[in-house]
Amino acid sequence: MKPLRYITDKTAVLIFTPVNRRYLSGFASSLGYLLMTKNGNKLFVDGRYFEAATKSAVNTEVVCFTSIIAELSEELKKQGIEKLLIETENDIAFYNLLKSRLAVKVAPSQSLSDRLITLRSVKRKDEVESIVAAQRIAEKAFLDILNFIKVGVTEKEIAALLEYKMKSYGAEGLAFDTIAVSGKNSSLPHGVPTDKRVEAGDFITMDFGATVNGYCSDMTRTVAVGFATDKMREVYETVLAAQEEVIKTVKAGIICRDADAAARDIIKSAGYGEYFNHSTGHGVGLEIHEMPRLGQNTDKPTLRAGQVVTDEPGIYLPEKFGVRIEDMLLIEKNGCKNLTNSPKDLIIL
Repeated sequence: MKPLRYITDKTAVLIFTPVNRRYLSGFASSLGYLLMTKNGNKLFVDGRYFEAATKSAVNTEVVCFTSIIAELSEELKKQGIEKLLIETENDIAFYNLLKSRLAVKVAPSQSLSDRLITLRSVKRKDEVESIVAAQRIAEKAFLDILNFIKVGVTEKEIAALLEYKMKSYGAEGLAFDTIAVSGKNSSLPHGVPTDKRVEAGDFITMDFGATVNGYCSDMTRTVAVGFATDKMREVYETVLAAQEEVIKTVKAGIICRDADAAARDIIKSAGYGEYFNHSTGHGVGLEIHEMPRLGQNTDKPTLRAGQVVTDEPGIYLPEKFGVRIEDMLLIEKNGCKNLTNSPKDLIIL
């Protein structure tokens, strides 16, 4: 990882949010402090993490601390640091502690936080490989769940089995709380699985993802049980056409709003515009929602090669049913690569 441009002979950077600390050091922990100076990086962890950090941290000296304020003070003094930049996503109590106890100027920097978000949005090859590995795990779990779904099983049972299967196939964790909603509940974009039992003629929307090396996958599929009415098929095919139009449209340099419009215009033309009530997609990485956001009011930034974004338009008819189809796309110079292999034709179980 290249040094941040904010670092000078007299200015250092302290990173303590878990996601940025992991991104910059290669080591995940619930607690830690990454000090970045002209002389290199030092990761301060307590005794719980010291051994693991020494094995996993990249281009970083690992220090086991007993008093972080005292040891930071000593290190800053030794290196002649006069200003310490920190992320704006800080704990106000910790900021006040730093400000009152360190003999340097402590400055939350929005520019620093924004820079880290931008850096993280463009994925390295190894990051993409981890995202793809997580996606392949989710796809295997999806194939299994198709053999489980039938009339009488509950939404909670579907969600639980998806989660179990992802972990059994090697996921280190879940990217987010699994969504599995059926029938009328499928009209809720972020519905929570309930004890509702699946009935013949239900749509079931499943939104789920795994993590590998900290990196998330994200996919959504909607399937029907027993049969699908003409209206259900019409809505499904409209969402699928919108979703595939995004794949044809996105590439480096495209304004995020235009990527959203590729899907939204098709849904509007079909008469369902008011029932598509969220953005078309978002970035995916160490967090399930990262920059960029593919929304109808998002004119900046433009898409960049190396970003991984979701493509997930939907139509949600209140008290009837909903449909969402979601893939992950790797943005390239002249188009995109679909990282999702699962088929999207309507499945009737």
